Amino acid sequence: MKDFDELMTLVGSHGPYQRWLVFGVVGPISFFIGFTVNLLLFQLKVPDYWCHVPGIENTSLSPEEWKNLTIPRESGKFSSCSRYKVEWLEEGAEEPFLIHNITEACEQGWEHDTSEFLETMSTKNEWFCERKDYINHIYSLNQAGHTVGTAIFPVIADRLTGRRLMFYVALAIHAVFTFPIAWVSNYGVICALKFVAGLAFETINMMSYISGFEFLAPEKRTTGSLVTFAAWTFGICMTSLTGWLIPRFQYLVVISCIPAVCGFLYWRYLPESPRWLLSQGKISECATNLLLVARSNHKTEVTREQLEAELRILWERQEKEVSLFEILRYPKLRLRALILLYMSACTFLIYGVVFLGVTVLSSNFFLSHFVLSLSELPSNGLGWVCTHYLGRRCTCILSFLTTGAFCVAATFCLEDKWAMLAVAACIRLFSTQLIYIVTIQSGEIFPTPIRSTGFAWMVVCGMAAMVATPYILHSGYGDSFPYWLLASFMLLGAFLGLFLPETIGLPLPQTFEDAEKVGTGRPLMTWIHHWNQHRYMPVSSEEPDNLELKRGLNTCEKEN
Repeated sequence: MKDFDELMTLVGSHGPYQRWLVFGVVGPISFFIGFTVNLLLFQLKVPDYWCHVPGIENTSLSPEEWKNLTIPRESGKFSSCSRYKVEWLEEGAEEPFLIHNITEACEQGWEHDTSEFLETMSTKNEWFCERKDYINHIYSLNQAGHTVGTAIFPVIADRLTGRRLMFYVALAIHAVFTFPIAWVSNYGVICALKFVAGLAFETINMMSYISGFEFLAPEKRTTGSLVTFAAWTFGICMTSLTGWLIPRFQYLVVISCIPAVCGFLYWRYLPESPRWLLSQGKISECATNLLLVARSNHKTEVTREQLEAELRILWERQEKEVSLFEILRYPKLRLRALILLYMSACTFLIYGVVFLGVTVLSSNFFLSHFVLSLSELPSNGLGWVCTHYLGRRCTCILSFLTTGAFCVAATFCLEDKWAMLAVAACIRLFSTQLIYIVTIQSGEIFPTPIRSTGFAWMVVCGMAAMVATPYILHSGYGDSFPYWLLASFMLLGAFLGLFLPETIGLPLPQTFEDAEKVGTGRPLMTWIHHWNQHRYMPVSSEEPDNLELKRGLNTCEKEN
């Protein structure tokens, strides 16, 4: 809302305080979130495995020769769940053993390839053969925890606790329920721990991002998003190096708890969002936080009395209903919310399909993960430039169309490994850019009372869509089917993007009424961008509801 943004200008909306918040708090948290979430892939990795056949110590054979003799082949590869029957003969025989052409189950355990991983969760607990799906179940339960927690915790944050307290609650849940996994072996207990730990994980990211986002001036929001997304990308790239240096899952589990513990170092320095405090009517606390911003930005002339007076005016106009279902009363906001939910589902789905479905450099898991992760980095700078200069809506539509075009191109590159690698990298780049753009649009369209709730439901829809990833990849309709399907989703997303308002340069909506009016005065079919946005700015300062606040701000400026 323009009124609150004017108040933020009074205390400083892009000064030293905002730079510290973005680079000192939100950026590092985004780095560790990206770093931690990808460590799970290395913990759950299932390397090549085969039956353990005892007795090699009684022969002069090398491990590879013994494996060739005792393990049958299936479709050109060593069998994972069967071995040849070995009969040991009496001493003095020309051959000390006899290998029968009869296969039997791995009754004496398994061996596994240790060239990349010394130990993972599957190798430690021997989750092989009929138990190989345990890993998939654990991953799915962790994702289910993400989905359920994302649907619940941000609502609690909006209504009760606020962003700050929920951030620390989520950190504690993640650390407390993740740490024991390093030593627990019971499958049921591990599943329960991963589900509960997953409840809080996405909430950590959202609370820090939204809190920082609400301190920034309109023209600085894209820069703030750029920092968070770039930090995320560096974090997932660092995962590859960590997994390569420390190839034991217990150590990786412990390492994944360290960022959550370190997050409590921000306890004295991470404030509550003043926008949320205002939405709850906590005038005094809101003024205290704004004074902190003012002092950090060297705005020493601002007083508590001035701030509280202006905040009370804003509070009188503030809608007290904070339910997400309040959206249903506002037709424009309702339509925009549905479009954003669909876009979020599309972007998460294509990200998941490319991440799980394209295997490159498979001889080195760490390098493969690093290459795919690094392909996201250009999307951060490209997304910032496009959203800052071309506008949010134009960038969103062009990104959907470009991603769809590369999905079509992928269908013609399935037989060429390197061409497919290049196309997959482009899809990954633009799908990540889409996540960046849709995230910005959601923050600038949802009003403050449900901003974190609305963002949470976008993530929920995205994660729910990712559940369909394996079914799309293994649909049986051919290798090109996933890309044609995704291309059609991208085309529909581009069309729906036409009905979202252009929010470049606009203040954040504080109330549902403000959110319903976002984009008013900006023609639907007009391209609004960095160079012409000043022609389409709102004139809310002339509206009766805003005249009192405007006079108050002008009076404060004259007195100082």
